[in-house]
Amino acid sequence: MMMAGGEAKAADFNITTPASFFSINGTNSSGNPTLTLVRGRTYTFAVSTASFHPFNIGTSVGGPPPPGVSGSPTSSGTVTFVVPTNAANCAYFCSVHFFNGSIVMIDPPAPPTIRIVNLKVGTNLTVTSTLASTNGLTLTPEFNTNLTTTNWSALTVQSNKFLNGTNEIICGKPAGNPVFLRLRAQTQ
Repeated sequence: MMMAGGEAKAADFNITTPASFFSINGTNSSGNPTLTLVRGRTYTFAVSTASFHPFNIGTSVGGPPPPGVSGSPTSSGTVTFVVPTNAANCAYFCSVHFFNGSIVMIDPPAPPTIRIVNLKVGTNLTVTSTLASTNGLTLTPEFNTNLTTTNWSALTVQSNKFLNGTNEIICGKPAGNPVFLRLRAQTQ
């Protein structure tokens, strides 16, 4: 388990060596599976292998670690891979016996298109927008009273509903005139 902001977070990959291959998350039948990682994301590997099968991530089998890798090689501990946005494919391998698997890098999915289709101003603001799915995103309404600055402030959300491609956010009305609004989409 990893600690993230005081919360326990499970490793993305659990690495063991039940024989002369790496098992990833319990995949014993087909050792050394290909891993697919998304550029720009961070992954943790909880390693618990035989001491003579240290887990290593390299630019190639036997190669040096690529940028963003820390804690490698190890047979007991955590390897962290902060995948650069321009990362090339690489490999994981036993640095003693050189059995190995591939790590394939892919680009992150394109962000969804969000359209504000209605804005109702009263005691509160009601912002209605459309998107295909939240796809792991949180929509946060923000306001600014001066577009010559980059200081956007979050509005207090009272209700946030998503149903059938429509997102409705009810939030407090900001003070000031003029007021500019935007929806910030962030990964949860």
